[in-house]
Amino acid sequence: MHNIYVDGGTKRQREIANKVISFCIKRLMPRARSIFVDCHLTKSMTDLGGCWLLDNNRSFGIELNTVSKTKEFIISLIHEMVHAKQYYTGELIEVLTKNKKGAIVNKIIWQGKDCTNIKYDNLPYELEAYHMQDNLYKEYKKYDKSNTI
Repeated sequence: MHNIYVDGGTKRQREIANKVISFCIKRLMPRARSIFVDCHLTKSMTDLGGCWLLDNNRSFGIELNTVSKTKEFIISLIHEMVHAKQYYTGELIEVLTKNKKGAIVNKIIWQGKDCTNIKYDNLPYELEAYHMQDNLYKEYKKYDKSNTI
């Protein structure tokens, strides 16, 4: 059983977010038995969204900007759920480690390769999320029988 909590935004945005997250779990993590997603909808973000691990590879935090139109809102949430899938499968790992100067830094590992110093536009996990988001959006439109889009 999956637990999805959505707060912030409007009632309609919360309903859409719940549907999109449910769809993405079924589509991206079909074998998962227990996924927890805590999604916060806010106007105060400069980015479109963000996703991170909470306690383990089955618990995710998502923050999503609510300023965009419905289609962009859904696509942004799908994009973040692709990252949740990447964490779930272990393709994407973040590790706190010390650098050469002894400072604690966040090291990002994608499929065994250190991606910490790669430019955003070239990050392989971002490229995958961008590649998948449009096709998943098309699938979601067919899946969403209530026509909330």
